[in-house]
Amino acid sequence: CARLLKFTNVKCADLPTTAGSTKYEYCRLKVIRRNVVELSLKVSLLQLPVTNLTARIQCFQRSVGYRPFLYNVYFDFCKLMSAKRYHISFEKFVFDTIRKHSNFNHSCPWTENYMMVDKYALDFSRVDMPVPDGVYRLDFTFFIHGIARTLTQVFFEKIE
Repeated sequence: CARLLKFTNVKCADLPTTAGSTKYEYCRLKVIRRNVVELSLKVSLLQLPVTNLTARIQCFQRSVGYRPFLYNVYFDFCKLMSAKRYHISFEKFVFDTIRKHSNFNHSCPWTENYMMVDKYALDFSRVDMPVPDGVYRLDFTFFIHGIARTLTQVFFEKIE
């Protein structure tokens, strides 16, 4: 029985509320080999330092369109990145899996002029999700000083 967890699409958008504070440089998937797809994205932060950074992760499952599924969490991204012992949660699970492939490794104030994920591929050995087989979408919305600035939609498929 084949176990498969792979990216199928990614969409990135600077939201209308951005007003010159963020800009996506790139947002793409790259097929490495059969059933292995890497995600890379980079968003420039044009107004530094960022002292108040929050995020929302929403999970959707495809079933005659995408419908909300299990998770809709809003959290303090600065606190998540700075805490050595952050409580066990969905957001911690998600960001711990991509941390080695990103610059999400320090707390606020955020002084780097970009946020990026580089060559991250889903792997069942690291991301064993207790969800049924299907097609899913994760929406990542980042808020700077309480205003929604970016939306990244990551689509993936789970087959077991």
